[in-house]
Amino acid sequence: MRADDGRIDAEDGALAPGADGTRTAPETAPGHARHVASARDERRAAGARSRLEAAERSAARRAQRQARGPGPWRTIVWPALRLLVVAVIAVALVKLAFFPDAAASEAGGALPPTAAMEEPLVPATVGTVRNDLALTGQVMPDATVAIRSTQTGTVSRILVADGQGVAAGAELYVVRVETPATQPGEDGTLPPPTVRSFTIASPAAGVLTGFALLPNQQVEVGTETGAVQPATFHVDAPLTAQEQYRLTTQPTEAQVQIPGGPAPFACTGLVVLQPTPAAGATPGEDTGVSTATARCQVPGDVRVFAGLAADVTIAGGVAEGVLTLPTTAVLGSADAGTVVRIAADGSQEEVQVQLGLTDGQQIEIRGGLAEGEEVLQFVPGGEPVDPCADPATADPMLCGEVMP
Repeated sequence: MRADDGRIDAEDGALAPGADGTRTAPETAPGHARHVASARDERRAAGARSRLEAAERSAARRAQRQARGPGPWRTIVWPALRLLVVAVIAVALVKLAFFPDAAASEAGGALPPTAAMEEPLVPATVGTVRNDLALTGQVMPDATVAIRSTQTGTVSRILVADGQGVAAGAELYVVRVETPATQPGEDGTLPPPTVRSFTIASPAAGVLTGFALLPNQQVEVGTETGAVQPATFHVDAPLTAQEQYRLTTQPTEAQVQIPGGPAPFACTGLVVLQPTPAAGATPGEDTGVSTATARCQVPGDVRVFAGLAADVTIAGGVAEGVLTLPTTAVLGSADAGTVVRIAADGSQEEVQVQLGLTDGQQIEIRGGLAEGEEVLQFVPGGEPVDPCADPATADPMLCGEVMP
């Protein structure tokens, strides 16, 4: 290597033989390493100077813009244009609101109305009305039957105990009756009294309740000595006056379904019990109780329990091929009603009609209208219509989710 230029000659770069005869590379000169480090530092310094000069030029331009200010366009022209647009809009609104065009008003006054309010109509059509009355009731135990003594005397024997199950006609206790003699004998003295025993039987099958007789207890005719709770049940369902009107005939049975219980069964002996006036109430006084009760007997082979809920369906009849109208078109729901018929000239007239069966939605028209005659769908004075009653036509926004 020459000392003047720092380059390595070919002969200097050749491998020099070592002590063991092998050749090794010569070591790098210290001057060359210092030259490379100095060049790298100069490049870094030049880059830093360039970035500093760019930042100074950018600061100078910002200072010049701040010294010049926003300029006439931003301070004068654009605010003036905004004010002009707002003024034009305000003048137009005042003109439309307080100074309408007279010619346009006169032309518009001669135009016919484009909308008219028309009341909906519905024709009388032939259809089928199925009058099935759906009620919600409850299973109740039959009332207890009182055990009454048929004799006046002394209880001599008790044959059963309270809480014991008995059959109808089962012997319950014995009453000893002594009848004093009234006629003296041949010797002139009264003979001893006549003693007879009478057995009191159970009036019904069931479980004895309140049976607390004691031996030698005195009883009289008609004395209540206990009761029998029958193992039978009935179903009671409240019945409103409107639902009673739907029963054009008196059914004798109903179909009952116990939720979670046995299959639907026929509940026989159906009767409608009217409410009795409260004690002390005067005739015509409103006692707050106006609901009748539909009651039927549960068959003995159907297993039920007191307090169970029951779905009761009373078949009130079916009318097929009869003239029908919606119930909203008829004022009245039983026997006779009123509809508003539309005449040929478009006038309205009230018509008396005879009514038959109804299912709550449609009602049978037995007379007063002919098929095809149109009446008002909503008769004046009728009951307001619940818009959520029919799930098929209910508005979800108004009624939410309506279950069928």
